[in-house]
Amino acid sequence: MNGLNVAVYVEGYIYPDSAPKDKPVPATIEKLKKSGFTTAILGLFHISGKSGAGPEAMGDIYFNNTLIIADGSYVGAPEWPGLVGQILGGTVTTICASIGGGGVSDYEALAEIYKANNNSFDNTPVQKNFAAFRKTFPAVSIVDMDCEETYDEPSFVAFCRMLIDLGFAITFCPYTMQDFWVSSLAQLNDSSPGSVKWVNLQCYSGGYGNSPDEWASAIANSIENFQTDQFIIPGDSAETPAAVNSLMQTFEGMGCVGGGVIWTLDMILKQSSDMQSYSNAIVTGLNATTDAGAGLG
Repeated sequence: MNGLNVAVYVEGYIYPDSAPKDKPVPATIEKLKKSGFTTAILGLFHISGKSGAGPEAMGDIYFNNTLIIADGSYVGAPEWPGLVGQILGGTVTTICASIGGGGVSDYEALAEIYKANNNSFDNTPVQKNFAAFRKTFPAVSIVDMDCEETYDEPSFVAFCRMLIDLGFAITFCPYTMQDFWVSSLAQLNDSSPGSVKWVNLQCYSGGYGNSPDEWASAIANSIENFQTDQFIIPGDSAETPAAVNSLMQTFEGMGCVGGGVIWTLDMILKQSSDMQSYSNAIVTGLNATTDAGAGLG
């Protein structure tokens, strides 16, 4: 990874039907491209675990509360795929799609689908729908795994491998269960070296107190010859730029830290329109400079 990865999660403000009327998606995208953020992480996507037909089908993909892919076809807002493609440019070099979050059951659904299909995702609606996702959103190169429930390692690793086979790279977004994440990384590194690009480590809310060097040490101790340089991207909530800067200062000089990530752009825009103050807070806190032209995917 060249340069500093300055990332931000983006929620409903990036989707036409949920963006506030005074903050239309095209305007938000133009500001994002000038913000200093190098990675936009769209979130959160969800996997339906309800059986039945139509919008209740197992394996359908939602963006927040909106059904976007069902039965192998895109059914969301017609203009959204084009808008997502427009995010690339300016300082933004990478787009990710994040699956999961707190208080949801996406990984429970994935485990159920996996086990019901003889411990495989082959020929399941999940595989079919993510193949459609890849085709619909070619600008999205990475899937971010925000697993905060149902830490079922076999189905989790199999899901990641399915996504890799479809052409996606992977990032992790942990806040706890270090052994689960390190073991999953080891398995993916064994089958597809380099497929996991970095770790978005939650250092806020339930992850408060997490230290990137502790996670890097756990990885290095478990996976022989794994390079953890710039592999951990610590995250903070968008409370204030000063708070972000203060947290990032505690990670200054850690060789494993490759940037920082903010949860979320929506929170920033609710408070002000000054995205750059948050990206700057990461950069100055880490006492580093960005290479916005470097591809991180």
